[in-house]
Formats: sequence, C-alpha cells, structure tokens
Amino acid sequence: MDNLILSPKSPLEPYLVPGRYGVQSTEAGVSLKEMRDFGLVSLTVFKGHYEDLSNSIFNEFGIKLLLNSEISRSEKICFMNIAPGQWLAYSEAFTALDMIAKLEYAVGKLASIVDLSDARAIIELSGPNVHDALAKGVSIDLDESTFSTKHVFCTFAGQLSITFWQSDDGLRVNVAVFRAFGDSLLKWLIASASEFGCDVKI
Repeated sequence: MDNLILSPKSPLEPYLVPGRYGVQSTEAGVSLKEMRDFGLVSLTVFKGHYEDLSNSIFNEFGIKLLLNSEISRSEKICFMNIAPGQWLAYSEAFTALDMIAKLEYAVGKLASIVDLSDARAIIELSGPNVHDALAKGVSIDLDESTFSTKHVFCTFAGQLSITFWQSDDGLRVNVAVFRAFGDSLLKWLIASASEFGCDVKI
C-alpha cells in the first residue's frame, strides 16, 4: 500500500474565482481575499487567574489582555476579547505551531489553549465600501465610534456565526467563520459587495 501523504488545503481555494463581480464601470468599492498562513488560537482563562494570565501575556508579548470586546496589539500578535474570560490570539507573523509554543510557555496552567488555525476560514476585506457591504447582513453598528481598530465582534451574518475585526491601520476588516461555512460566507460577501464592485483576489 502506498504511503498516504497529507497536505494542508485552503478552505476557500475550490470556490475562489478571481475577477470583478457586480459593477464594472467604477473602481472596486470592496476588495476581497482569503487569509492564509496565519495563527489563530483560543485562550480561555481558568477561574480566578485573570490577573496572573494578563501579567504572563504582558511578560511574553508586551501587551495586556483587555476586556469588553477590545483588542490589545503588539507588532506581531493581537489578543481579542470575544467572551468573558476568553480571547482569540491572532498573528500573521507567527505560525500556529509557534503561537502554541509561545502561549504554552507564557500561560502554563493559567488557561486552556486551542489551536483554531485550521478550523476557521478568514476573509480580508478592504476598500471604501466595506462597512456598507457588511451592514447588509450584520446587526452591529459599524460607525467608527463603536467599531474601531480596538473592537472585535462576534455576531451573525444571516445564519452564519462570524467574528470580525479591523486591522491596526483601520484599512482592512477580517471576517472569520467556521471552516465548513467558508464558501457560504464568500458567496454572501460577494453578493453584498457587488453593488459597489467587488474584486476577488488570490
């Protein structure tokens, strides 16, 4: 029997068809691409250890864990508070394995760590009409006073459970969804953005 060789596959690769969707006559209001080669890790603090955990994260990464759906960032990693006592650690600089190793060293027995890097699809949106496209499906107020670079939201887009946040420069929005629903999110985003012209990139 031949040896079975497994290799990682992008959750959206079979569905991504690059090109312009919707309005053709103007510059694209929304550009869309799949994020790859990122690390995404869930961090859940054990009862009574928030202060210790926050101090440990600060010692390792130079930032403290914030509460109230806020994001703390360093140059290479961010921690997003998505629920009481729970954060998502996201990095485009560290691989998932590197993140797990660093977090295990920093956290010890203060929290549980779960690697979500292969369990989520993440789509990056950019352009002047990103908020307009998102507003068609989410019930979150996307005004800059409530949705800034320091905020993360977990909500629904139609029937899809999503998590979304802005990049540190405020020019991009990342939308994460369960891997199995990545194609549904992709279709919804393209349909919502077509009114403004949507460029799909690889």
